[in-house]
Amino acid sequence: MSRLYLIAATLNTLVLTLILAAALIVQFALGELPCPLCFLQRIAIMLCALGPCFLLAQNRRSALTHRDLAIAGGMSVLAALLGAAIAVRQVLLHILPGDPGFGGTVLGMHLYTICLLVFIGHALAAGVMLIFASTTDTFTQLNWPIAKGVFFAFGAVVIINLISVILQAGWHGMLPPDPVHYLMLSS
Repeated sequence: MSRLYLIAATLNTLVLTLILAAALIVQFALGELPCPLCFLQRIAIMLCALGPCFLLAQNRRSALTHRDLAIAGGMSVLAALLGAAIAVRQVLLHILPGDPGFGGTVLGMHLYTICLLVFIGHALAAGVMLIFASTTDTFTQLNWPIAKGVFFAFGAVVIINLISVILQAGWHGMLPPDPVHYLMLSS
């Protein structure tokens, strides 16, 4: 059963990393600068990844315990709730008829709507993990080499997001509410 938790944690972290990478592609390749709420949602996605990353890190130290699963699940659910609240706020800002929304769409939905679905799915997955954790009696420590690559990819995407915030906000304390250019790169 330990293997199932590690595979799930690795895939979860990988999916969240790919979502953050897709947001960076939309930002840099398509030229759609994220608003402050978009950046907050990215931070919430990063926080969501901390739960599964915690499980992978704990497995490197020793066999997983029920306590580890509870901590990871709790971190995941809380981060998903935070992200869902931010995404709902942005959805509600653009819910009036005739409001075109912020940014482009993918599959007919704005990115903040997709983020809301991601946060709901993440919370549900963490809840299922917590429920099935009670059925597991023993855990064994497993060597999972893919986890190191997932950690590296997640860390790289987090650093790139940090750099993009600095480029967009400059050294100001706040991001512009309707961004049109990178403050750090403009004169």
